[in-house]
Amino acid sequence: MGVKLLLAGWYGGELSAPEAPRPWLRKVERWVHEAAEELLESSRTVESPQGPVLFLRLHPAAEEVAIVAAGQGRVVVLANTSMVGPGYHRYLCDLLHALGDALQVDWAEPALTTAGVGDPTGYFHTGDASEIEPRMLAWLSEMAGRVLDFRRLGHSGATLSMRSGHGFEYPGALLTPLGPRDESWLRAVREDPRNGRDIFPWWEPGLGASTRLGRALSRIWTEMVWRPPLLEEERHLFRDVARLLELAWREDPTLPYPWREWQEVLGYLGIGGTLAERVSRHAAEAPSGSLIGYRRGAVQVTLPEGWEIRIPGSLAEQRLADGSWVARDHRRSVRFVPLQDVSGIAPGPEESLPYEFQHHGERVSGRATLHVGAEECRLTALCEAGAHRALCVVSFDDPDEQDWALGTWRSLDHAVAA
Repeated sequence: MGVKLLLAGWYGGELSAPEAPRPWLRKVERWVHEAAEELLESSRTVESPQGPVLFLRLHPAAEEVAIVAAGQGRVVVLANTSMVGPGYHRYLCDLLHALGDALQVDWAEPALTTAGVGDPTGYFHTGDASEIEPRMLAWLSEMAGRVLDFRRLGHSGATLSMRSGHGFEYPGALLTPLGPRDESWLRAVREDPRNGRDIFPWWEPGLGASTRLGRALSRIWTEMVWRPPLLEEERHLFRDVARLLELAWREDPTLPYPWREWQEVLGYLGIGGTLAERVSRHAAEAPSGSLIGYRRGAVQVTLPEGWEIRIPGSLAEQRLADGSWVARDHRRSVRFVPLQDVSGIAPGPEESLPYEFQHHGERVSGRATLHVGAEECRLTALCEAGAHRALCVVSFDDPDEQDWALGTWRSLDHAVAA
């Protein structure tokens, strides 16, 4: 579904044996770091039955690009570009061609491969970009029709091109990386998909103002936490959003900037000066209404080993090396630890007390004890979902937030309780 690249090739040239897969992928990763520079969001290498796979994320709204070194010099690239737009499709194809030139990759022509392999728009093979936009618009029209059918059956909660791992509780018929859309938008897009160009964060080719603004808006909608930064990763995110907005504005001040949210970001960073004053003036003149950003509300987070939990979107999240997950702000924290065996927990002071609270949900049951101290309150809960076990610890400063702590613990769910 969507516009997907599935490219095959061989690396190493004809005069020598190809390099082993993992060392070659390390070269690819170093090359992409230099070539993509600030556009590279993340990179990681994992093992698979086909061989080591290098995963690259090149846009906050994009799925990862997978580069598989399959042995004997074979390389396969998989990517879905329809989540981001035609400009991104062109950028990725051009980047892969440059990679091939730098590291001696001989890309296979479509005629030499099986059906479905190649670039369905033809751009990677011919350099002709004329089919990229029509292909993406056709996909968008089809998706709008499917969502409308979904809603006619009484369902809600549809998303399009949203990365996995977080579900946002936000009003709208459809959630996209650039904000929610209503049913009238869906009907208009089904009739003429050009009415839906506004959900693609990278429509135009190149790295101009509209591309930078789309990148910033993707972050504002899906990643920003609306409070002063706690972690260095958050501070980096805030700075990147501020930088992208400023670069875009200096190139084209006529675009529709999120002035009020931009003002918030600068305030969190403590940035003043002439630009901040200009942003503040525009923010004061901006239309009133709800501020954008999905994480202003609650978030459903996918946890290790099939668990899920509902937390405030303002909490900073970290996945730790021991397999646990922590979310926190300045006065609250939620810690989740998947367990192999509940009996293996070393008893602490809370576990030695009688359990004060019981919970029996559709898939998850639990029991918890509450410790109220002078400086911290702590709810410690043991949770069960079939054969799955977990420990959940909710800490909070204000005793009046006991109901919030209980609700957070009771929101724990498991996709398959067996």
